[in-house]
Amino acid sequence: MIGSNQVFPLTVEMQQRLILQYLTPLGEYQELLGAVLEAKTLHLLLHYANLKENRDVRLAFEALKYLAALLCHKKFALEFIAVGGLQRLLEVHRPSVAATGVSICLYYLAYSEDAMERVCMLPQSVLADLVAYALWLLERSHDSSRCHATMFFGLAFPFRSLLELFDQQDGLRKLLNVMSTLDVFVRGSNSDSATPSDDQVFASRQTARHVCVALKRYFEAHLAHKADHLRRSHTRNATASSSVTSVASATSSSSPPPSQSASATTPSASRSVEPWSSSGANTVTASSTAASAVVSTVVGHRCRAARFTGEAVSENMWTLLELLPARARWLPVEELVRLGGVSLLLQTVALAYDWNHSGKADTVRAALDVLAVCSVVPRAQIALCQNVALPSGQVRSAAGMSVILAAADGEIVADPDVQRSALNVVINCVCGPMSRLGGSIGRVVSGSVRKRAAIKSGEDLLSKMWNCVRANNGIMVLLNLLTVKSPITDADSMRALACKALCGLARCSTVKQIISKLPLFTSGQLQVLMREPVLQDKRQEHAKFCTSCIELVERVTGAPLSPGMESSLAKINKSEVVAQTKISYREKDLLQLIYQHLQAKGLTDTAALLQKEAGLPARPLCGSSAQPQWSANTVCTPRTVRPLRSGSLGSASLTPNSSAEKIPSVPCLNRNGAVTPIRTDSVVAKQLQNHAVTPTSSPSMPALQKRSGTYQASPVLKRLSYTSTGSTMPTSHPPHSLSLDTIVKEYLRNQHALCKNPVVACPPFELFVPHRCPEPQYRNAAPVSMAARLQRCQVFPPAGGLDGAKLHRKFVYSRFRSVRTFRDPDGTSSYSCCAFSAGSQYLFLGTLVGELHVYNLYTGLEEATYSCHESELTHCQPSKDGKFLLTSSAWRRPLSSLWSFTDVFDQKLTFDDDYYVEFGKQSLDRVLGTRHETAHIYDATTGALLSTLRDADLSNHYTRNRATFNPTDELVLSDGVLWDVRAVSPLHKFDKFNPHVNGVFHPNGLEVISNSEVWDLRTFRLLHTVPALDQCQVTFNGAGDVLYGAVLTEDDDDSARLFSSSFRTFHASDYSSIATIDIKRNIYDLKPDESDYFLAVVENQGTRDATMSSSESICRLYEVGRQREEDDDEDADDDESDNMGEEDTDEDDDDEDMDADEHDNDEDDDDGDDVAFSLSDVSEDGSDDSDDSDEDQRTR
Repeated sequence: MIGSNQVFPLTVEMQQRLILQYLTPLGEYQELLGAVLEAKTLHLLLHYANLKENRDVRLAFEALKYLAALLCHKKFALEFIAVGGLQRLLEVHRPSVAATGVSICLYYLAYSEDAMERVCMLPQSVLADLVAYALWLLERSHDSSRCHATMFFGLAFPFRSLLELFDQQDGLRKLLNVMSTLDVFVRGSNSDSATPSDDQVFASRQTARHVCVALKRYFEAHLAHKADHLRRSHTRNATASSSVTSVASATSSSSPPPSQSASATTPSASRSVEPWSSSGANTVTASSTAASAVVSTVVGHRCRAARFTGEAVSENMWTLLELLPARARWLPVEELVRLGGVSLLLQTVALAYDWNHSGKADTVRAALDVLAVCSVVPRAQIALCQNVALPSGQVRSAAGMSVILAAADGEIVADPDVQRSALNVVINCVCGPMSRLGGSIGRVVSGSVRKRAAIKSGEDLLSKMWNCVRANNGIMVLLNLLTVKSPITDADSMRALACKALCGLARCSTVKQIISKLPLFTSGQLQVLMREPVLQDKRQEHAKFCTSCIELVERVTGAPLSPGMESSLAKINKSEVVAQTKISYREKDLLQLIYQHLQAKGLTDTAALLQKEAGLPARPLCGSSAQPQWSANTVCTPRTVRPLRSGSLGSASLTPNSSAEKIPSVPCLNRNGAVTPIRTDSVVAKQLQNHAVTPTSSPSMPALQKRSGTYQASPVLKRLSYTSTGSTMPTSHPPHSLSLDTIVKEYLRNQHALCKNPVVACPPFELFVPHRCPEPQYRNAAPVSMAARLQRCQVFPPAGGLDGAKLHRKFVYSRFRSVRTFRDPDGTSSYSCCAFSAGSQYLFLGTLVGELHVYNLYTGLEEATYSCHESELTHCQPSKDGKFLLTSSAWRRPLSSLWSFTDVFDQKLTFDDDYYVEFGKQSLDRVLGTRHETAHIYDATTGALLSTLRDADLSNHYTRNRATFNPTDELVLSDGVLWDVRAVSPLHKFDKFNPHVNGVFHPNGLEVISNSEVWDLRTFRLLHTVPALDQCQVTFNGAGDVLYGAVLTEDDDDSARLFSSSFRTFHASDYSSIATIDIKRNIYDLKPDESDYFLAVVENQGTRDATMSSSESICRLYEVGRQREEDDDEDADDDESDNMGEEDTDEDDDDEDMDADEHDNDEDDDDGDDVAFSLSDVSEDGSDDSDDSDEDQRTR
């Protein structure tokens, strides 16, 4: 019977229950264990638990709770198993209240590893009953029993005997059902269900945590057994193949070539192995025997628990990635995918974003660890690319990979362990081998020396995974993790994992092309990250990061790279050009040099004989007037020789017996005729001495690693490799002894390396004349001087020569003269946006209170004021014919409106939900509105909605998305997605590299500028990366050949930005910088007029606030191309005082001071007045050569 709760009068059963309730908290104390054993408490508790002898089930429940507390002690647990206590527990009736107590006992029993080993030694029937009982608790018992049974299995999975019984009884399905039926997962599917209480929600989340942890241990155990099986099979196949090969070699009359014998070793040895870890293929091949022995020791005994560290799990995952055949079925993962477990785990990770309990990080990490193990199987990888329906009813595009990348980026939970687990999933998906063996692994048939062909390639699967990661903005996430600096204790490990994932992703040709254009390579940022670890104690993690960085550079550039070499893409290309240049020189110059050396040493007879036999001309020495004139005391090496890198002597390797005394010094004569030998303590001599004395010393530049691929290293790079490692050249190429020829060639090569633009095809070098590759020059190149260009316009119209128009633009758009300042005459509001009317007659200024002020551009007087919205005006745009005007506001409907701007200012249409609207670029019959990631196209006449452009699978979710037409109004760019207006279908999604800015079309119609990235519309390839445009709003001038970039102050800006008080101008052709103009105030809006004569800038002091005083908010009108002088400043201030009578004297003085500061800053940016400004900023081709000039300065 169930029993009663009678307290008065107190019954015997109730008295015993109260005693047991008192003893239960004391059962865990070690001090009381002796008394418990002496009193033979175990037999009494087993008597209570036997419902055949004890009819009170509640008394049995209390006895089992006390028994569970005592099972914490190892000695008591072993005695419990020895007396058959486990069998007695399995006899407890189910369902019953006492069965809940059994679940607690099993959970506490599983905590003792020694006790579980004794349990595994019990008969197979007992173990089967144990697993069946625990599975029944999972399915049909109380919620607390399910939780305890889940934790019991989590502790029991490391024991192989229990793991196999769990699989035999369909345990995985029952364990997944525990989590799939929780309130947090089924609440959204049934709208009629009552809202669960906070306690129920907390209990559900705790249960989900326990299930995820149990699943993690389940798959880690299966992973260890599967990896051990594959290693044994791999070793057995390798042994059999070697035996067959040796027998064939012994019986053959002639030995096969080395290439043939090498190809018949192992199935994985003859195919290229894509490195997943720092050791590449050696992770599986070279260390497979040792790893197999270790894992065999761990998992070999069926009655012992297997222990797995993080390194062992990573090793096992890589083993399966490399050795698991494509057609092989791994039943645990296959069953998980079939039961929808992958989708359930992804839902758990996604829903955890809104959880706030303490076990949130553990739940997400365990779920991601399960997905990491499963991601080694192709079927599970495909499941990660599919959509996942969340309980709220929404469907997220490619939710599997998007959720994983969100976890890697720290959006789900800011925990480094969670981020690392998510990165492991990404690595398994993108770093797998290019091909997998088909079928199952078996023994090689006797007599067959060829490995079986890979009948199924993994390239299609990898391509799908690469595209999935890229479509979900994986490149941006991984790039952000490369520069992470916090938490400081985990930054290095996260960098290493992110770089490893990028290495696998870079095998995709599209991704490789995109990465090669990013500042990570073009500006050498990767090398900066490789210099030192974030935390000095994490040097081992930093070493892994550096190894992955080198591999990444090699994949992107196609050239081998060592840690000591430059990692900038331009410098790598330059080094390759220098290395591949064939060095040749005039032989007679060398003989002449020897002749001078002999003369300097007083060996005149020998010198005369050499001159006679070689037919040398009676040319003067190097210091005579016949040679190029240098400085008075300059020796024959006119340039300062830079320190040579280790191994830069090429083939001039010295033997151990050579010494520094054998190195001849090459003399030269100065202009006075005195002999001036090259100093023996020079850099070159020191390098030669170092190589001569310590030929096997450790070089500063490590050896170049040989990588598989189509790249063929140049001879010089090969020599560098052998010299840097201290090893000898291959036997087919005997080492060259040190000679004067090698010294001269290396001397000339170092001169060639100093060239700004080295070329491969060079004429013979001259020993007495410093070498310098010619700079690219054109006969019809426009001169730098503005006056000279204007004069040459008659000869070379229209701009005076090549790049003349570019120099004109640099001259004009680096000068801005402030001609007028607009303020609110009433002083009631502040300006927020601006726009020029058609014909540039009026200037529209929006305010923070929703008003629109219209000013006459030439008189400076206010023509009208209109109340358009009840909140801040964020945008205004007049039509090309000047008859209509579009306005947008921050909040309160309607967010946007269309107005007629004729004799009557009237509202024509409203767009309630669109916070940004614009006209078409060509026609005025359509209006494009933006609402978050959705774009709407309206009929400008009727206001009818023509089409809606939105694709949840492709949206980038920019925070400041503004949809825009292309110049022909046939394409629309919205939220990073390119749309065809005619077909209302997405054409392409551009990769996301920033969270805010969508982008604009270039006026030429061939490019898209998305933040700092420039994309080609014809090929969708990344053309340029302009870091100066980061977070800038891009505005083109009327001609479309110059663009303005300014970081506008927004409502969500919490901190000041770098260029928030300045704007920049760029060439629209190559995006080179023209000038930076600092205005010392926050910029709210910037608009040029269609004639390119004026530029309006809304300047405010402080943050966006409707209470800002009018003295802090102005709109300044700049005249483009005019340099402001001091006299012009005074005249402009006088005109401003006449036109704006409401301004007081102090404000005029402030404006005058600010204008004077602007004049000084403009002069600083332009480096001088009128013509002279461009002499130091503009190169011969008209580009901005500030970076190149810095490099030349360092070279000199």
